[in-house]
Amino acid sequence: MFKPLNCLILFAFISSGLFASDLDKSLDVIQKSNNTLKSYQKKIDKNENIRETLFDQYKQKTAQLKNTQKYNEQLEKIIVSQKEELQSMDQQLIDIEQTKKNIYPLMLEMISSLKVLIKSDTPFLLQEREDRVKRLEDSLTKADIKTNEKFRIILEAFKIEYDYAKTIEAYQEKIGNTSYNILRLGRVALYYQSLDLKNYGYFNKETNKWEEITDSTSKSNIRTAIKIAKKQGNVTLLNLPFLAKKEAK
Repeated sequence: MFKPLNCLILFAFISSGLFASDLDKSLDVIQKSNNTLKSYQKKIDKNENIRETLFDQYKQKTAQLKNTQKYNEQLEKIIVSQKEELQSMDQQLIDIEQTKKNIYPLMLEMISSLKVLIKSDTPFLLQEREDRVKRLEDSLTKADIKTNEKFRIILEAFKIEYDYAKTIEAYQEKIGNTSYNILRLGRVALYYQSLDLKNYGYFNKETNKWEEITDSTSKSNIRTAIKIAKKQGNVTLLNLPFLAKKEAK
């Protein structure tokens, strides 16, 4: 009477064991699948990190390339500008050489005109002015003096000569073998006074000679003018004799 029940229990037990065994197998398969998936996910994550790293490097390289291209473009502009500047400098050097060729005869002519001026002018500070012209002539042959400096000192000499026309001056100088006080009024009149204050005279541009002054008023005015020139007296209006060279008609 109890045998069928025992069979059922035995079957149930066997079935339960078989199910458990299948379940274990299924769980193993699932576990292995999970492990495989985890492994794949790790590989995917690793590859994604590599991809992101490579992409970041790509972006950096692209940015560097763009900067390099911009830099190269700027360099090309600079090179073009430098070439143009070099061409301009070459032309300037040519122009400078041509200017030097043209300016040298001009400087010779300017010095020559100074010599003519001094020779035809009243003979004030004659030695000083002639020495200045001689220095100018010597400077033209000196290689250590640049052309622009040569031209500058020539212009300076012209300015000195020009300024003589606007000033008065008293100084000592020899006429023949005798020393005198000399009074210069611009470029138009030149007077002498003996050191003992007894003899007076003026340079006659008509005769190109020194003429004696005997008039006492003129002598007194010359004495006063010399004091004014030496800044030893107040400026005042004086009547001084002089004879300008007549213009040729």
